[in-house]
Amino acid sequence: MPAPPSNSADWLIGKGRARNAYLDQVARLTSRYRRYPRVAADNKQEGRVVTRVTIGRDGRLIDVRIDKSSGWPAIDAAELETIRKSAPFPAVPADMPGDPLILILPIHYDLTFSRIR
Repeated sequence: MPAPPSNSADWLIGKGRARNAYLDQVARLTSRYRRYPRVAADNKQEGRVVTRVTIGRDGRLIDVRIDKSSGWPAIDAAELETIRKSAPFPAVPADMPGDPLILILPIHYDLTFSRIR
C-alpha cells in the first residue's frame, strides 16, 4: 500500500502526534537534570529561555544553543547544562522526519512555583 501524500491531513496529524510524543520523552528526560541556579534564585531572577537542540537519529546530541535568552546568564547556562546532561536522548522514531532532528525547547524559570515549568 503506498504512503499517503505529504499534504494528506491525516498523514500530517500523525506526524504531529509522533513529534509531540517524542517531545514528551525529551521533556521528561530533561526535567530530571534541571535545577534552578542558586545565584538566580538568590537574586530573584526569572525568565523564559528557548534552546535550539539538534539531535541525531540515534539520539546523540549534536548541538545545543540559546535561541532566545532569558536575560540572565545563570539561567541560560543552567538550561544548556541541563540539555547536555540529558544526552543521549531516545532514538528518533523511524516514522518521524528530520535528519538531524531540530527541537525548539522553551522553558520558564519561575520562582513562584517550587519547580521549574
